Amino acid sequence: MHITTLQSAQSYQTYLFQGSQLHLNVGSIVIKEAPLSLDACAYVPQIVLTEGATYTVQRSGWLQICAQKRCEFLIELPETGMRVLLLARMKQTALKAIAVVTRRLRLG
Repeated sequence: MHITTLQSAQSYQTYLFQGSQLHLNVGSIVIKEAPLSLDACAYVPQIVLTEGATYTVQRSGWLQICAQKRCEFLIELPETGMRVLLLARMKQTALKAIAVVTRRLRLG
């Protein structure tokens, strides 16, 4: 886990999985979820968190975290989200290894 620090008026965008938790240690933030389409317009949910609060992500998607004043927060991924990231990295590593072997076979 890693603590992220934002200064006043800075923002941070990230993709989070459903069930992820954001723990606000210091400061105040506004969380803006990806827009929900309602016919011809879009509604952008905004959640205000103050020091010591915890927010649980209701649906997977992009979030924008905007600091109202200097803040420190920690994002905790759910077990399934960590599994997805691990599998993606393993796949990427395997594909790189296959590409190296294929390249060597062509040259040899």
